[in-house]
Amino acid sequence: MKKLSNISIRTKLVLILSLTAIIGLLITSSVLFYTGIKTVRKEEVANITQLADVSSFNLEASILFEDEEDAYRMLSALTVNPSIMSALLYNKNNKIFVKYFHEKIKKDKQIQLINNSAKQLISYQKEKKLEDKSLFFWKKFDVFVPIKMKNNNGTAGILHVIADTQEFRKKVKDLAHSLLLVIGVTFFIIFILAYFFQRIFSNPIYALLTIMEKVPANRDYSLSKEMQRSDEYGALFKGFNIMMQELKNIEKELITEKNKANEASQTKSNFLANMSHEIRTPMNAIIGLSELALKIELNPTSHDYLFKINHSATDLLGIINDILDFSKIEAGMLEIENEDFHLLSDVIDNTLSLNADRALEKKINLSCSISPNVPQFLIGDALRLRQILINLISNAIKFTENNDVIITIKAGNTSDGDVELIFSVQDFGIGISAENRKKLFNSFTQADTSTTRKFGGTGLGLAICKQLTELMGGEISVDSDLGTGSTFKFNVNLKTQDNQSLITIKPKENKIKKIKKINSLDTAKVLLAEDNEINQLIVVEFLKLVGTHVDIANNGKEAVIKALDPENHYDAILMDVQMPEMDGIEATGIIRQQLKNIPIIAMTAYAMDEEKQKFIAAGMNTHVPKPIDSKILYDTLAHWIER
Repeated sequence: MKKLSNISIRTKLVLILSLTAIIGLLITSSVLFYTGIKTVRKEEVANITQLADVSSFNLEASILFEDEEDAYRMLSALTVNPSIMSALLYNKNNKIFVKYFHEKIKKDKQIQLINNSAKQLISYQKEKKLEDKSLFFWKKFDVFVPIKMKNNNGTAGILHVIADTQEFRKKVKDLAHSLLLVIGVTFFIIFILAYFFQRIFSNPIYALLTIMEKVPANRDYSLSKEMQRSDEYGALFKGFNIMMQELKNIEKELITEKNKANEASQTKSNFLANMSHEIRTPMNAIIGLSELALKIELNPTSHDYLFKINHSATDLLGIINDILDFSKIEAGMLEIENEDFHLLSDVIDNTLSLNADRALEKKINLSCSISPNVPQFLIGDALRLRQILINLISNAIKFTENNDVIITIKAGNTSDGDVELIFSVQDFGIGISAENRKKLFNSFTQADTSTTRKFGGTGLGLAICKQLTELMGGEISVDSDLGTGSTFKFNVNLKTQDNQSLITIKPKENKIKKIKKINSLDTAKVLLAEDNEINQLIVVEFLKLVGTHVDIANNGKEAVIKALDPENHYDAILMDVQMPEMDGIEATGIIRQQLKNIPIIAMTAYAMDEEKQKFIAAGMNTHVPKPIDSKILYDTLAHWIER
């Protein structure tokens, strides 16, 4: 039945129509065959019986006068029918008076026929009526004819005629062949007719199926089929048209809602971009000026105040970044990059160095263990991987006092070119209760509201970690109890680079290279295109500290004039984006027409990925976000000036 359910409806209809007709044909043929056999049999019996009756009419005198010769002569007349094998004439005492055998009957067969005749005669006399004169078998049949006395005083004897059924079997065989031929021809005709007649049922269905296939292929729900019919097919197509119209209406509504959602998403993106820009601009002044002030000799109280201002501003910037990241993920705007990176130098060293100062303040020992089978040269999003680790390590330090924070990295499932990395961040801090673990990764939720008052935070960090982990094909979990600390585990799926035998960059060597890069900024000449005086002050002072000469352009027009002046030979241009008279993007386009190789670095409070791509497309080489981080500024400038 399962095989039949998988074949087409056309084939099913042909099979059903053909099978139904064939069953009817076989039943009819069987009845005809049975009737034909009975008719042929009746004819055969009638012929033999007629001859036996004629012979019996003249045999009365031979039996009465015991004239065997005359009786044999009369029985020999039965040879007119070649089917008659023998004739046995019994007297009234059931003794054989005369016997006749066809010449082809052998002696042993004659004895057998005589013995069987005696038994059948007794059976005939006991069980059969005189009117039923024949006993029919497949290979022979027997006809018993009583020899009646003319004066109606009983019978003088019985004539037993035994006939061969060869002619009967031949006629039956011919009848069977004829019926089989008729059945075969009829079956072929039925199959052809069934194939054509099934179209009456299947064509409307296939017409509907054709339309249904076009709907998803062409995304066109207006493809309806009109059929002027009053049967079930008409009702089916009418219902299909109504359904298509409903789907079309739903599609219109969905398109409208999608457009609204896109508009809302774009509005949200614009709002986030503007909010980011407006918040980062004053934050740049707070963080930059406080960092510069900390480099001046101050009394302990002033230094402490400035340090706390800088520290709080950095925390506030982290919260702003979390909100922007969360919003981008929720809007589906954050994409995972696939770039080559080195696990130790690009992720682990960077992560540990960013958390080292806070760990040192709280006398916490940071340790990291990497299994030997973990590949170092990978392909993936190192930035987002660092973001997850920084968040988890930062939380571990936040909720731990005078103890260790242990990071372990192991390799999970590996295949050709793919590897699963399993990260674990363990602390021995306050821990989390079972009830609070359930809501730990929810947005804007913290394990305990009391921790917000004591430790701070928005409750977005772990939600972002969860979403970033899932974007990289993994998942994150926590194992914790109150008072025993917490262990956060997450896994990500990355690709491995072909060559894993490259020389590993050691942390000390990396630091030496960074120092050399920063030293290369000494005597460098940079053009700063920036309209905000505070931002100008911050960048100039930062670059003075490393010996870089800085020229200032207050807008895009001035930047173009100074950059294209043949007397100025700048090693790099720091370009703000939003400026009066001419913005940074337009200025970059004009400069790039003549200066193809000079590094132009966007320096702006716009931090959204699509904004960064816009800067790159305009001809800028890279992006330094505001608030300005002096380390990032030095590294970026040194990198592009060296290139």
